[in-house]
Amino acid sequence: MVSMRKPGLVIASLAIAAVALTGCTAGGGTSSSTSPSDDVKLPSTGWQKADYDQVKDGGTVTLPVDAIPANWQLYNLDSGTVDDALLSTVYLPGFITIKEDGTWEVNKDYAESVELTSDSPQVVEIKINPAAKWSDGTAISADDVAANWNALKSPDSDFAPTSSNVWEDVKSVEAGSSPQDVKITFAKTNADWASVLGGIYPKWAVDTPDHFNNLWKNGPVAADGTTFVSGGPFIVKSIDANAQVVTFAKNPAWWGQPAKLDSLIFKSVSRNGLAQAFANKEIDAFNLYGSADNLKTAESRSDAEIQRSLGTTFRHVTLNGTSSVFKDVKVRQAFAKSLKRDVLAQAILKPVGSPVTVLGNLVYLPGQKGYEDDASSVIGYDVDAAKKLLEGEGWKLDGTYMKKDGKTLTVRFVIPSENQNSANIAQLVQQQAKAAGFKVNIDVVPSDDFFTKYITTDGRDFDATYFAWQGTPFPVSSVKSIYYPANAGQNFPGVTDKSLGAAFDKANSELDADKRITDAQAIDKKLVKLVTTVPLFPEPYAYGVTKGLVNYGPSQFEVQNVPWNRVGYTS
Repeated sequence: MVSMRKPGLVIASLAIAAVALTGCTAGGGTSSSTSPSDDVKLPSTGWQKADYDQVKDGGTVTLPVDAIPANWQLYNLDSGTVDDALLSTVYLPGFITIKEDGTWEVNKDYAESVELTSDSPQVVEIKINPAAKWSDGTAISADDVAANWNALKSPDSDFAPTSSNVWEDVKSVEAGSSPQDVKITFAKTNADWASVLGGIYPKWAVDTPDHFNNLWKNGPVAADGTTFVSGGPFIVKSIDANAQVVTFAKNPAWWGQPAKLDSLIFKSVSRNGLAQAFANKEIDAFNLYGSADNLKTAESRSDAEIQRSLGTTFRHVTLNGTSSVFKDVKVRQAFAKSLKRDVLAQAILKPVGSPVTVLGNLVYLPGQKGYEDDASSVIGYDVDAAKKLLEGEGWKLDGTYMKKDGKTLTVRFVIPSENQNSANIAQLVQQQAKAAGFKVNIDVVPSDDFFTKYITTDGRDFDATYFAWQGTPFPVSSVKSIYYPANAGQNFPGVTDKSLGAAFDKANSELDADKRITDAQAIDKKLVKLVTTVPLFPEPYAYGVTKGLVNYGPSQFEVQNVPWNRVGYTS
């Protein structure tokens, strides 16, 4: 799983892929009058699918984001939201794509082949499509891949990436018989090696720490620092930082099938204003985000429909293991046991008619091979057991709340403003935890500051908070930086289990899929016992979508790299 920071976000480090779509079939989208029951299996992709020649030429699609990127370098701590990751797929090249079932294949626009050519040592060879180039005319080459590896291989370097997963196990990146022949040699075997090949930056954007952190602050630019650059079918035309609007136009240097749309616009829309913007036809699709009002408004638009799919987002409560109240793992466990996770899930999913599932794993999502419920035995709802845990740590019930040494057991629950779902969850947590003797104070902070000033590893200015992580088709390697080491860029709780280092090394070096699942299940049991992340529920996607819009909408895996040159309208 990959980080979902800020009000609803995802770190893009492993958010890769999309697949070449074929046929003209309904991608599993349900009608607006349908609310699936909890036992209904949703499709992996819910958008309407259409072949390239079935999509009309021209037009504009406008999509909402919480905010445009604070930094277009997604490995920078100021960046990495779900929206940032989505935008990156418009202009960053990737050598692989993810199919609907979560498996990967070679992206022929960028690579002729991607192969594991040796197991010992592990060597991956990429033969880059000779036509592939950046929009400034620079060929995409081994130099780009080498520069990415150098910047991302260590979180302790001057580059300080938020995640060094997989790259940290690479020994060298070199050109083979030509600059378009890339040979990646691993010092340590890593079974998820393909996960880092879905988004590659140009060498000039990552060749120095200054460039890595600052060159793309205001947009994806060429080596001159001002001209916008792209390795995809669209290129940035303009960025209005004040209005928070990014406009993409067709990339004239694109060598693949030309984009069907004339332009693609991303504009900042507050979560509270999404439904009205859709009703006003200011945007063409939007995530309902668990809002019954959003569903009602979307259904009222005559030229729209509701589409649903499985999701990779999983909602959770994160506990700060460095704060005074949650330094003690037994106090964390007591807090978790006070929560009715099924009720929290219902509060968000039922209003939009999505099926409810309580999550019991921190590595795998339901539906992925290897999923099992490890969490319930550790954090299953049990108020009496929660009280006993607290009493064993010296806390005693004094009236409504537990007290120790004259201090009330108080939890500061930090949430972003203008996010009704977060407010609803915080209020329910406040009510539920009270039964075990916790006093939960809800601290609403500005949405723009929520992550950068309160949640990041630099500050950790919270006791508890609610946001989400994003699953990936490569769950074992991508989850590592969330929990290990304690100072990892995504380890917001700030604590770990020292044995996890060796456990992740073992799992990530295991090329036998079944044995690797066994290793990952052992890891999950350790993660659950840390009680730093309280898993709540996987969130199916439900979107309001303009009728006729194809190849974009709700999707579990394909949305991580939308086929932008095929997005458009059939009617």
